[in-house]
Amino acid sequence: MRVRLLVGMLLAALAARGEVDWARLNIAAREHAKTLIRAGVPGVRPFWNVHAKAFIHSPAFEFQEVEGANEYRFTIEKAEPGRAACPQAAERRVKDNAPYHSWTAAKPWLPIPADIWDSLSPGYYTLKVENLGDATLLSLPATERSGMSAASPKKSCERTFYRAAVFHGPYPKGVCGYREAARKVYASVYNMQQVQGWKTSDDPPKGYDLYCYPAKILSSMIRALVRHSTGGAQLVATATMTDAINCVPPEASDAIFLARKMADWLIAHSQPADAPLAYFPPTYWGDRRSTAVAYAGQNMLLYPAHAALAYLELAEALTRAGNGADSKQYRTAALAIAHTYAKLQGADGTWPLKVREKDGSPVRANRLVPGRYILGLFDRVEQAHAGGSQLVATAADAINCVPPEKTTAGAINCAPPEVFAQTRDRAFAYVLDGPVKTWNWDGQFEDMDPMPPYKNLQKGVAADTAIRLFALGRIAEGCELVDWCEDQFVVWSDPIHNMDWRNWKTPTALEQYDYYTPIDASMGDMIGAFAAAYKATGNALYLEKAKALADNVTRNQRPDGTIPTYFDSRKGSDWVNCMVYVANRLEFLADAMSK
Repeated sequence: MRVRLLVGMLLAALAARGEVDWARLNIAAREHAKTLIRAGVPGVRPFWNVHAKAFIHSPAFEFQEVEGANEYRFTIEKAEPGRAACPQAAERRVKDNAPYHSWTAAKPWLPIPADIWDSLSPGYYTLKVENLGDATLLSLPATERSGMSAASPKKSCERTFYRAAVFHGPYPKGVCGYREAARKVYASVYNMQQVQGWKTSDDPPKGYDLYCYPAKILSSMIRALVRHSTGGAQLVATATMTDAINCVPPEASDAIFLARKMADWLIAHSQPADAPLAYFPPTYWGDRRSTAVAYAGQNMLLYPAHAALAYLELAEALTRAGNGADSKQYRTAALAIAHTYAKLQGADGTWPLKVREKDGSPVRANRLVPGRYILGLFDRVEQAHAGGSQLVATAADAINCVPPEKTTAGAINCAPPEVFAQTRDRAFAYVLDGPVKTWNWDGQFEDMDPMPPYKNLQKGVAADTAIRLFALGRIAEGCELVDWCEDQFVVWSDPIHNMDWRNWKTPTALEQYDYYTPIDASMGDMIGAFAAAYKATGNALYLEKAKALADNVTRNQRPDGTIPTYFDSRKGSDWVNCMVYVANRLEFLADAMSK
């Protein structure tokens, strides 16, 4: 531990001088990959990796103990590429000169020893665990028997997995600065045909199928247009116009016009004031994708907060431009959404992941894991109040949340600012008492059904949580989360054999277990997580990991400024929300590097 600390200090000192000692850095990365990440212990910590496919760090699997047994034999053998969706199924062994390791341990669920793990090159392996006793048998827990017969326990059990590659730099350099790449994204959104089409259309223009997810897509477009109107600067509640980056484009007012038209559409299509989900914008709309048709009338509660944040950015831009009167309707709409969240918050601190708009009933038992949108909305309200903004009122003079289409007679009283802060704190407490302990970082995507625990893990909210933990000074917990996100979702080289793996543009990051493929927004998650870890620790290894992914983003950014959603050879509609988010994370990295 002391040697690792000294190495980290040396690397930090070199990084401060703008130097990179790649030999030391790569040794540090390899040493770090030997460490465990939240290894399960029966009755103490859950085994989160029941459905995990690949590992950078040494794993421990939930093989059940046998009563009276005191020793187990572990054997690792090279395996043929397996089906990534079914890691439990043992694949055919490589019979010719197959490398293997064997050792014994007192428990069947103990991790693979660090030295053995370090010796494995990237590829598929099968771990076999045998009970060395004669009278009793060994079995997998019920959670790992998916797709297997209900036969009697066997004397040995197996698990096939992919040993993933460790970070090893240097990686190819980027082609432009991170702020420049972000500005190109914001400008590209303004120039998109499906955005310019709003000038002559009162509904989402034809030709872009992803408008079927309006709260998600339009909110991102609004935020991109607002940032483009300032020359690419991200506005914050305490900023002034002089803080904005120079080179405001000549089409700035036009960008704001388009942003307002989108916001007005979302507000007009939101739930009425007397509905269970009052003021929430639609998650699904129209028939441009079968998913939107199948899930019509459902609302995923991640996205109203995203819309509220977009409204607030738009309102701030209008205020700074001297148009405070028009900004009021967007502030009001944002606060109305926040009020509904506060009203609907469950006793556990969170909300159902998806509900039916007609009556507010949950679609599934899955609970929402609050991340950057919901927690960010309540952060924004609190920060505005602390800075004396007119965004919110004091407790003694609660603001009236009047929806734009209503008169004062139809107003409702919003909760005062401290109630919003309490709502946020209860929501984050749910995260701390839930997934931070269980490690069930549930996949939450509007184009698929929620799944049982651990079946479809993803790293987006885990990365958000790590960043918040760093801000609270909880450094070790934040680093553990960042390392887990990397372990499960970052591909530095030698991709796992899944989907279009031969054409993955590495280094990259994968989205979720059920869609284990490289996506630009997933790279954004990891750029932000690594940048935050670097800022919190000064460890240059985190910085270089963030830069390796960010540089790959800039290398693949198109001449028109757009960033492809898929970092492989597949084609499809670009998810504008993804590229806007990546641009934001590139700015976040630039900020971390400048402080």
